[in-house]
Amino acid sequence: MSEVDKAKKLLEDIKEKKVPREVQILAAKGTLPFSQEELLPILVSYLALEDSELSSLSKKTLLEYPKHIFLEYIKGEKCTSEELDVMAYTMEDEDILIAIAQAKNVKDSTLIFLAKNGGEKIQEIIITNQSRILSNPKILESLEENLNLSSFIQRKIIEFKEEFFAEKKKFVPQITEEEAKEMGITEQEYMDLFESFHIENLAEDQLFSSINLPAQPQEEEQVALLVQIFKMSVPEKIQLALKGSQEARGILICDSSKLVREAVVKSPKITDQEICNIASNRSMDEEILRFIGSNRKWIRKYPIIKNLCFNPKTPIGISLGLINRLTKRDLRDLANEKNVSDTVRKAALNLYKLRIKG
Repeated sequence: MSEVDKAKKLLEDIKEKKVPREVQILAAKGTLPFSQEELLPILVSYLALEDSELSSLSKKTLLEYPKHIFLEYIKGEKCTSEELDVMAYTMEDEDILIAIAQAKNVKDSTLIFLAKNGGEKIQEIIITNQSRILSNPKILESLEENLNLSSFIQRKIIEFKEEFFAEKKKFVPQITEEEAKEMGITEQEYMDLFESFHIENLAEDQLFSSINLPAQPQEEEQVALLVQIFKMSVPEKIQLALKGSQEARGILICDSSKLVREAVVKSPKITDQEICNIASNRSMDEEILRFIGSNRKWIRKYPIIKNLCFNPKTPIGISLGLINRLTKRDLRDLANEKNVSDTVRKAALNLYKLRIKG
């Protein structure tokens, strides 16, 4: 092992507290023979410890660090969302907090904290981050709770609400002959499909919904689409889910409205690959997975069958009805899959034993 590799290994061991207590103390004090840049991730990790001695020593050391070291680290690729969160709660320098608020990988929970406690510059950064607020309205709620909210930001909040959360007029579905042809159905079939969602029965508090994306879009076109979708009511989202693009369906499947999610999987335009991805999504609700598992067209596709069986959220009855179609190898793997129910595991194991005997 080279000297460089040895140094990296030692730094990692210090961070994970695999070294003697005395070495940990020296690290927290910043007196080990490493640069401030090398010790920074260790000190930040120590801040989150329940060990009050290491935590307080690390904080004291970090407060003496030059600001530019923090800013370079935060803007670099190695700074994790967990580290950003720890620094947001610990550091008080506004420039550092601004850099955290601007970081692409900052967590919603961190932004919620900064929104409630940050100064005017941080408030402005947050209110202009439309896609993040729309994906988690709690950020806006926390911003409103900020006791030091400037009059400028108060006006911006009012404008934001008027643009995105204002009450919509009654929605009337529309379909052109060309759109219907592209979907492979008639205009009347589309109208019948839309009416099957019975939007006239929606209560007032069900007309709008939120979206919880697993990751925030980075491309300009994706952000624009997300902003467009967040302006929509549930009926408008249903229409987009039925006749919109694959990119739109990828966002709408994460919508909080069950009707919108159903519209995605009932879209005549949805592809087998999209269904395969949804079937593997472990945060998907059971009803959507049940619908997929009950569709004869989709359960002819082996990747969809496999994903449903290995998804812990798939209703047990659906999984049990599909496992006999799995290969011997996948049956063995499913029998060892700890995340699925005991019933499914045992059924897979019994079927696997029968297969290897036969």
